[in-house]
Amino acid sequence: MQESLLRLLNLQRIDTELDKLKKVQSDYPEAISDLRGKLETAKQAVDDKKQQVADLEKARRQLEGELETIQADLKKHQDRLYEVKTNREYDALQIEIEVLRNRADENETIILEGIERYDELNSMLEEEESAYKAQEADFLGQIRDLQNRLDLVDGEASGWREKRMAAEEQVDRPVLSNYDRIRGVVRDGVAVVPIGKGSCGGCFRQLPPQLRVEVRRQDRIIRCENCGRILVWREEA
Repeated sequence: MQESLLRLLNLQRIDTELDKLKKVQSDYPEAISDLRGKLETAKQAVDDKKQQVADLEKARRQLEGELETIQADLKKHQDRLYEVKTNREYDALQIEIEVLRNRADENETIILEGIERYDELNSMLEEEESAYKAQEADFLGQIRDLQNRLDLVDGEASGWREKRMAAEEQVDRPVLSNYDRIRGVVRDGVAVVPIGKGSCGGCFRQLPPQLRVEVRRQDRIIRCENCGRILVWREEA
């Protein structure tokens, strides 16, 4: 039992390292996913701005086409002024010409406003594209770094798993069974701790002298009355 309990401490050390690596294996993919999500959001913002610029350009061309049509109609109406025979026809034609001029003025105003807005958005787009490219280079570098670390961690975890398989073979089955069960319920998965300065190495509660004597015998499993962890005596204790 004594050797099995001491080997249990070594198994706990291995499991503690494995738990740290498992956390990294969970945290790094989340960090990578978060960076990719931020990149996608930034790219979408740039794409949206591109679409706005394209929509403005399309609207401007449409308005310019309408303006050409209006100006062509206006010229036809102006040419007809020399052909009318009566004042009534002349006045009616003047009204139509005024309407066309107003429409032309409105279109020209909207076109000018659209050009100003286009120039403004296009300038913003250039800045945002430049910022996105810098952010993309930075984030992709971080992603590559995290992925490289993750690959190393995966390899390291594989080595520790092999160590665990070897270590658990040296622990008595009943002791190992108790250990695995306690690991599932205690904080941070630390199921076995040495006594240090008369205290539990897990919760640091001072242990009664009689309990310390019983632990020192190392002839059975003894658990801390406060935190429930398995107590192991080491000579340096």
